[in-house]
Amino acid sequence: MLVVGAGILGLSISYHIKEHAPSKDVFLVDRFAAVAQGNTARSNAMFRNTFTSRDNVALADSSIDYYLEVQNELGIDLGLKKCGYLWLMSERQASKGEANIRKLKNCGIELREYTREDLQRLLPALRSEFSASDEARLMDLESIAAGIFGEKCGRLDPTKLANYYKERFLALGGKIAVNTNVTSLIVEPRQPLGIEGEPFTWQESNVAGAKVEGAFHGELRAKKTIVAAGAWNNELLEPIGLDGHVKAKKRQLFTLTAKKSEELERLLRTRTFSSEGFPFAILPKNACFVKGVEENREFWVGCDDDFNRPFINVPDANLEDCKPEPEYFERSLYPILRQYFPAFEGSRAGQMWAGYYAYNTLDSIPFAFEENDLIVAGGQSGSGIMKADALGRIVEALYRLGEDGDATLHGGRGYRIRNLGFKNRSVEREEWVI
Repeated sequence: MLVVGAGILGLSISYHIKEHAPSKDVFLVDRFAAVAQGNTARSNAMFRNTFTSRDNVALADSSIDYYLEVQNELGIDLGLKKCGYLWLMSERQASKGEANIRKLKNCGIELREYTREDLQRLLPALRSEFSASDEARLMDLESIAAGIFGEKCGRLDPTKLANYYKERFLALGGKIAVNTNVTSLIVEPRQPLGIEGEPFTWQESNVAGAKVEGAFHGELRAKKTIVAAGAWNNELLEPIGLDGHVKAKKRQLFTLTAKKSEELERLLRTRTFSSEGFPFAILPKNACFVKGVEENREFWVGCDDDFNRPFINVPDANLEDCKPEPEYFERSLYPILRQYFPAFEGSRAGQMWAGYYAYNTLDSIPFAFEENDLIVAGGQSGSGIMKADALGRIVEALYRLGEDGDATLHGGRGYRIRNLGFKNRSVEREEWVI
């Protein structure tokens, strides 16, 4: 078994396959110098179960339960903190979102609803009313009328989670090769005739492994190959005529220190929503968000800038070329941020970095399918870490049972494998993507 891509999804897949079949040889390869050094390392590393799609709820909720068990019952620190998600909504957004909120509650999601008065009491640093602000009118900022708080949401450390899967996988006898770039997949006839130019159109063919260069050079042959390369899936799939069903989009994060401001220090220590710190706050304008990292005495900020941010079919392999844009923070994020939270007045970005979301543009639900001895997984649409455990279990079951089987997610809940395929796909489109 060959697994391509040692991000959080590839690690979860490799671990669950090896856990279920300890005698099976599983070889995990990645082009970076260590595991989880691609977009996993550049992730905002948040988790939530607040999705409108029952499919995403099942994937995220079971994965979160597993992470909580690993940290709380096994005593393995994943840096997990249930600080919660706080959606701050205008009157228009609150009215539009009523149906989605009912759907979440019907799925059993733990939510708290707040009025503007509640928010002013619980979060005094928040400016909720803009009736007298010319600048806010110019930016078309809406006053805040309500808030929705997701309780089973928060943040974790992606490196710690990745290392947990890595160490478990290696302890079971799995093998990992880093600095190993897959240049192409090997396609050959199932019954070779030894004729130059094979496979021909009339021959039944399959994927028999991959050609690699770097720490390993040559061919890595396998009865089954799994591609879980995230934003780079298309790089390997399109040359052999398979649709990767994924497009990349650049996302950026910027840090703001709280060390020089008593107001920001107080805001960072907010405990009125959760005992584990300032909630992940999503503002009404373009899903601009603020994340508190109390141990570093800083905030992280970013934005959902889908429109006018281009899709990229095959991102550059060198993530160092995916650079953050300081002017994006200064001209786009900062003006929004300081209007809703005046305490950020005068703040300047410290560290900044960028990575890629791997979007499934069809319905924003992950996929897992098999074709010609090749299994492909991806399309997490910006929520890969929070669904990684469930997807690892589903791909393991796909490998073992095929698309007509059922996977067992953590906690014992079942999930029909074929739902995440494309031949018989049956999922609810996700309406709440950040």
